[in-house]
Amino acid sequence: MSKINNITSTCNHSVVGQEQLFIELTPEEGAVIEGGADYSIGNNSAGRVDYTLNGQIQSLNPNQQVTYTLPQQPVVVYDRMIGSNPNPVILRLAEGKNNFDRNGDNLILTTDSGANSGTT
Repeated sequence: MSKINNITSTCNHSVVGQEQLFIELTPEEGAVIEGGADYSIGNNSAGRVDYTLNGQIQSLNPNQQVTYTLPQQPVVVYDRMIGSNPNPVILRLAEGKNNFDRNGDNLILTTDSGANSGTT
């Protein structure tokens, strides 16, 4: 067997071994190793929520939830004021579960860990 065939053969065995390791991982663990993490956003408010995620316009209906697997912590922009007089909030989304909710006339974005903090 030539050196090139031997290298290719060795590499193929290595790839198979690595693929078998990924089968043993949970989806969350695999996403982190592959360069991403899960960011979930739900809507617990009474109305539709429009926001941008990394510059892309998104929306959620009441009681809807979506999960993004992203390589870096995303930036979310949304309007804190329900109704008129916009009050934009810019924040980095916390890894894991996040929820839009209502506090009086304010739309808030909470996380299970309490890690979200916005700037206006």
